[in-house]
Amino acid sequence: MTLLDTTGTRTTGRRTAPDVLRLSTWCGLAFTVSQLAVMVGMTLLVLPQGGRPGDEPLVWGQRVLDAADAYRVGNYLFMVAGVLLLGFLGAVSFRLRRADATGTLATVAVAAGTLLAFVWPYAAVLHDVALDSAEKGTDLRLLAGWDAIAPYSLAFSALPRIFFVLAIVLALRLTGGSRWMQRVGVGVVVLSAVGTATSLTAVAFPALALGSLAYEIWVGALAWQWLREDRLSAGAPTADAA
Repeated sequence: MTLLDTTGTRTTGRRTAPDVLRLSTWCGLAFTVSQLAVMVGMTLLVLPQGGRPGDEPLVWGQRVLDAADAYRVGNYLFMVAGVLLLGFLGAVSFRLRRADATGTLATVAVAAGTLLAFVWPYAAVLHDVALDSAEKGTDLRLLAGWDAIAPYSLAFSALPRIFFVLAIVLALRLTGGSRWMQRVGVGVVVLSAVGTATSLTAVAFPALALGSLAYEIWVGALAWQWLREDRLSAGAPTADAA
């Protein structure tokens, strides 16, 4: 006999195990909260110490090098926050397999989500390598150039983001899910598609930045909605024959 309660645990027979689906869904909410917190922290505490528009490359590089420790902390926090998305992929896979019995949407979402969880954090790793190189005496103008890894890697991550969000939006459509979540998801896809052009021109960066912010909030809203649905469905404990 299996009982599912609303505390995040599943009772099977004589032992109690964690409700892994609910824990996975919480990772989506944790991803959004941590990403936004780190973004605000970087904007207020770290980036003002670095280069500014109009600075000479040598000046820019020196400013970044002087704030190397702050950048390393920020990069580390971005890595931790980014990989939380991996935990959410379990819930995404489960939900999408219920919506699409072929498993096609789930496969696309998990593959795209894995890339999303890798690209942006790995850019932070590469920036750390650039900081180490500068501390060992490389030309500071190169360090100034390495600051461009942030928008370029974000533009690249927007490509798998399109597939990730579209797969979930299609699943929501198939199951009659929230129309608001579907519409916002489509908006995220459009902004992300435009934002990928940041690799070609800086003119597209505002769309990339807005799309990235909307995506992170959308993931958190989606996770919260799924948690509410689970709580409502488990409002009264149910028992299933073994």
